[in-house]
Amino acid sequence: MARVKHYLTNDKFDDPGMVIEVENLGDYILFDVGNIYNLDRHLIKKINKIFITHTHMDHFIGFDYLLRNKLGKAQTVEIFGISPLAENVYCKLQGYTWNLVEHEPQIIFKVKQLNEDLFEHYSLDIKKKFAKDFEKEEKAKTDIIYENEYYRVRYAVLDHKIWVMGYSFEYKDRLFLKKEKIKELPLKGKEIGEFKNWLEDESNKGKKFKIGNKEYSYEYLKEEYSYIQKGIKISYITDVLYSPENKEKIINLVKNSDYLYCESVFLEKDEDQAKKVYHLTTKQTAEIAKEANVKNLVVFHFSRRYGKNKELILNEIKKYFENVY
Repeated sequence: MARVKHYLTNDKFDDPGMVIEVENLGDYILFDVGNIYNLDRHLIKKINKIFITHTHMDHFIGFDYLLRNKLGKAQTVEIFGISPLAENVYCKLQGYTWNLVEHEPQIIFKVKQLNEDLFEHYSLDIKKKFAKDFEKEEKAKTDIIYENEYYRVRYAVLDHKIWVMGYSFEYKDRLFLKKEKIKELPLKGKEIGEFKNWLEDESNKGKKFKIGNKEYSYEYLKEEYSYIQKGIKISYITDVLYSPENKEKIINLVKNSDYLYCESVFLEKDEDQAKKVYHLTTKQTAEIAKEANVKNLVVFHFSRRYGKNKELILNEIKKYFENVY
């Protein structure tokens, strides 16, 4: 499985948030920016992608602390979420005076926000005193908000009495060549790269590849000369009403996750309160995990009405879903 490190930013009773570290790619990803004082400052300096569910205070108050730790090093930080995120980021930055920044290393925040059926792109550059510069807009044709060669992040728009985002980080399966076996083939340098690219393209199924004077089937070559490093799927859901619409969207987004990080704010007996404030109960979270066929459930965002009794909540979830942490 892909080497990806992931963990909550805080204790289960504190502000929500999750970190994903993909060290070999130099990507350090933050989901929500509530209180992040527990995070190592060296890690905060390296964070280069942020996915925001919504900008209620417990999901966004840490932006100032993140900014404070970012100053002094040239970098671009990408931020993703739902409108009015760009305005929220802009207002945060305009809370300070930037009259001595001509000699500061250049920090740029790039915001990509969903606004109905459009993705809007903005740039906020310290050299322009963090003016909110509109760059472009594009149709939101799929549920992918970010993608590169190695992973994608998908989203769902969910109801929390405002629209919020749920996210799923999907590190792609990767094909590698068997080094010792490849030596048996009369391929060198660029030819090996072309061979690998051909095997990676699944549209070549049923086709043949010529090596020397012989032709070999896609299926044979893939089996004999390559192997797959399995990817990983990590989903993040918080601050949602338990409704048929939300449930269907969440299950579609998080199905077959290796890890589902999901809020579980209230005990089953407090279902009425959960409904009033648009949050999930233990049983509701467990049902989503079960129906979505997730392997592991990591719960957080516990209500403080239960003191610090984590086991009370975890034990109730275990009645319905065993692999919970």
